[in-house]
Amino acid sequence: MKGAFGALHWTPEVFWRSTLTEYMMAIEGFNALSGGEKKDSGPSDEDMAALLAKYG
Repeated sequence: MKGAFGALHWTPEVFWRSTLTEYMMAIEGFNALSGGEKKDSGPSDEDMAALLAKYG
C-alpha cells in the first residue's frame, strides 16, 4: 500500500479496485522510469544443473 499511495499517488479506491497483477505492473513501470534495476531472472538451466549435481 505504501507504493500505491506514496510512489504511484493512487487513491484508496484505485488501490482496492486494482488486481495484484495491475499493482505489480504499475510498480515495475514506476521503477523502470525511476532508474530502478531490473529483477534478477534467476539461475540459468546450466546453473541449476550444476547446483543439482553438487548438492543433489
